[in-house]
Amino acid sequence: MWAFVALFFGIVARAAAAGDYGPEALQDEIHNLPGAPTVSWRSFSGYIDVSSPGEKAGTRQMFYWFVESQNKPETDPVLLWTNGGPGCTGLGGFLSEQGPFRAGKGGTVLEVNEHAWTKLANMVFIEQPVGVGFSKAATKIDYGDEQAAADNHRFIVGFFKRFSQYASQSFYISSESYGGHYLPTLAKKIKEKNDVNQFRGVFLGNPLTYMQYRNYGQYGTAWGHQLFSAPLWKQYEEAECAKTFPPSDTCGRITDSMDRILASFDPYALDYDKCNTQAGVGRAERWALRNVISRANARNLTQLEAVPYEPCIEDFMTAYLNRADVQQAIHVKAGAKWSMCSNDVGNAYNMTDVNTNMVPVWKELIEMGDMNIMIVSGDDDTVCATLGTQQFIWDMGYNAKSTENWKPWMVDGQTAGFRTDFDVPIRGAACQVFPCGFSFATVHSAGHMIPATQPARSLALLKSFLGPPPQGKAVVV
Repeated sequence: MWAFVALFFGIVARAAAAGDYGPEALQDEIHNLPGAPTVSWRSFSGYIDVSSPGEKAGTRQMFYWFVESQNKPETDPVLLWTNGGPGCTGLGGFLSEQGPFRAGKGGTVLEVNEHAWTKLANMVFIEQPVGVGFSKAATKIDYGDEQAAADNHRFIVGFFKRFSQYASQSFYISSESYGGHYLPTLAKKIKEKNDVNQFRGVFLGNPLTYMQYRNYGQYGTAWGHQLFSAPLWKQYEEAECAKTFPPSDTCGRITDSMDRILASFDPYALDYDKCNTQAGVGRAERWALRNVISRANARNLTQLEAVPYEPCIEDFMTAYLNRADVQQAIHVKAGAKWSMCSNDVGNAYNMTDVNTNMVPVWKELIEMGDMNIMIVSGDDDTVCATLGTQQFIWDMGYNAKSTENWKPWMVDGQTAGFRTDFDVPIRGAACQVFPCGFSFATVHSAGHMIPATQPARSLALLKSFLGPPPQGKAVVV
């Protein structure tokens, strides 16, 4: 269980070492975070300018929250996290998934997350695209994958300038959901610019990679759980709905019937209760993704609104981040209105980009041979389901290593999922020191937000990703 802490405590960080951080970083240090426990590690939050060339400085300002590793911050890797959407903020991950704290009841306290990824890495949580959360845009933004990648790249460069003592440590990027677009385009941008010297790889959960694969994955997984009648599934197969994108009118009518059936479940964590506090984690991001999926498939939103995804009533995270004392502590001007996802950003996002098949970009990155890339899939998610993810993973044509083919990996003596390492090019001196390659891992009984539904397994898998490639009959992490 999470450790419960009283409202009256704030973060008490260890004393700053002389010359430890530069003046810009020290201005962003958080000293008293309302409702938080006493901790030994330090955290920082504020804004980094990501204005594009030709724009006035400060036009685009991205909000970040940086947390030191609880292990060895001076040597542990740096891991960037963004949520998906598109249009949802990385602070959702911070306070409801893998961050060091979870928002407690009523937004009055923070509770320690025993399975925080900061036990293994220094973590940077960002609010992007600019315009979501506390991030600011003083001009109209043409939102899309290229814009996001360019802004995020400028953030990374600015971050390592402000926190220069971390620039020599391994750097990774991580996300989930629409991160299936954010991360490969960002990784490609980093490699093209060649100005982030220690960039080592990508760790990505339940990605949206190609809408056609996603659509089949959702309905095929629900059929596998026997949530549809055999005649309804036969209609889907006979209409060849798995092969048509955008869906035909016939397929649209069939999947509308399926959507009405799935409305009584949480499609993002199929075997979890729909509306208790834990099952409600990440609901704003899910709602945003649902709207994007509907637009991508050219479906009638008015018709679908008759059976919407039902959100839970309480939203501790939103209540916490909208407190004036919290905003003051994290260097946000009091009175800012924070929400997990921005409809304005999501609705303005380029739909051609949303519908683009990202598989060629993944192949380009894999063929470079000098990164560690792991795609992770919670097998209880139907919206970006393991079934659809496997379709894109295996269709790339890489052979599994004979010794690492669909091998069970274990946590606490239980099979936590299956892992496959692929025979792909490995090149470069860095791969003699750091893990390189391409792998796919499932997380059993995890939903769309893997760290929220299976936190121990999520942390164990990250540990295996950051460490040497595991050996033996079962991967024990």
